[in-house]
Amino acid sequence: MSIVLGGIAKGYAVDQAFELLKNLGYDNMIVNAGGDLRVGGLKFGQLWSIGIQDPRNPERVMAKLSLAKGAIATSGDYEKYFIHQGKRYHHILNPKNGLPAEECQSVTILSKDGMTSDALSTAVFVLGPEKGYSLCQKVRGVECLIVDKDGKITLSSGLKEQILFMPK
Repeated sequence: MSIVLGGIAKGYAVDQAFELLKNLGYDNMIVNAGGDLRVGGLKFGQLWSIGIQDPRNPERVMAKLSLAKGAIATSGDYEKYFIHQGKRYHHILNPKNGLPAEECQSVTILSKDGMTSDALSTAVFVLGPEKGYSLCQKVRGVECLIVDKDGKITLSSGLKEQILFMPK
């Protein structure tokens, strides 16, 4: 048996760095570890603006989130992948069959801490849009943006006032 911490390691590291900076007296900050990030306070008096990448067009920001505190993590099938015989193979595997999870293109989770966001973004991606959204609704303080395999977006109600979708 082995335990792999890849699904929470970056989120945990972000939390540790954030708390260290907070204990050193910093109030306005962002800690970013390759897309897993946590913000606190303001950026030059304004809310932090966090871009969410379009999973099928990496040069395009699909949406922007505005917030003063919280952690964001995105799991997707578009950074680490290859196409073989028309099928996308990526690094997020379904434990039931050992193959890449196929129901989502990307999942973005907003929560109070990085470890929760990191773990849930991967879990929701594997569960798929319906079961994943249901899970997010059951966890207090969690919001989600799910892009399914066809590009359809499911957005939790708590994000509606914080998100701005960009024109295509």
